[in-house]
Amino acid sequence: MSFAAEAAEFLQYLSAQRRLSAHSIASYSRVLTQAQSVLERETELTSFCAVDGSAIRTLQRAFNFDAAAKRRSPNSVAHDLYALSALFKYLIKQGRMELNPVTLIKVPKVKRPLPRVFSAQEVDALLSPKDNAPAALRDIAAAELLYASGLRVGELCALNLSDLDFKCQEVRVCGKGGKERVVPFGKSAAVALQAYLAVRAAFKPAADCPALFLNQRGGRLTTRGMEQRLTALAAAQGISGLTPHKLRHSFATELLGGGADIRSVQELLGHSSLAATQIYTHVDLARLRRVYAKAHPRDHMEDAS
Repeated sequence: MSFAAEAAEFLQYLSAQRRLSAHSIASYSRVLTQAQSVLERETELTSFCAVDGSAIRTLQRAFNFDAAAKRRSPNSVAHDLYALSALFKYLIKQGRMELNPVTLIKVPKVKRPLPRVFSAQEVDALLSPKDNAPAALRDIAAAELLYASGLRVGELCALNLSDLDFKCQEVRVCGKGGKERVVPFGKSAAVALQAYLAVRAAFKPAADCPALFLNQRGGRLTTRGMEQRLTALAAAQGISGLTPHKLRHSFATELLGGGADIRSVQELLGHSSLAATQIYTHVDLARLRRVYAKAHPRDHMEDAS
């Protein structure tokens, strides 16, 4: 098969079987297109199946620089090499390759910055407005549910009315890869959601519209629209840097700080890997160190001497 045919088949697999987002598919497509261009220009290969140690080192050198010949960050290089590795793993699974050539090179280590989380005081300030306008009640309800259940913004926007169970205070969520999970929400979120639902009709949705969160035209609110609404909500309270994902980070960190075990937090967040959840233990440890430095009497012994 040709480069193009292999890439198209792999992208179809990611879409149909792995059910990755359009954004993720576009990212993989960009990497494969660049790899194909490099291999066609600098080698005599005609398919990804034929990539060997020499060819992967050629790709690694090319990935180190952008179109303007500026050196790219280690994180960007690692991302592209891991995308290629995923293709090779797929080809191995299909019986077309025996060895993943990415294992023959040293991939840069990815530095993952600790997520910025909001304190309980900042969250209280964010959710304090008493505006009874339908849009304000919607935004408060969305923020409350994000913080109460740790949802991704895409999961939040995809919610339907039928996904809420007020009796059990649970929400049914369809996460990455179509995996479904049920997450609880607290009393504050329930009150905010009920207040919003009481005025939802003001957005004039179609009678058969199932969406929970609506835009001004009565359709489903998009992820971009939700991000803009929450940014505006935070700015009105003097809070900068708020994103829906930071509320998710805050949710996870508060649970771990309150004694929840990491496996439970993994399930609530919908992480397929425990490694993705473990970063929150570092966030909590950093906070504990700050508390220790401020409160422990022996920590200030040098200052007092």
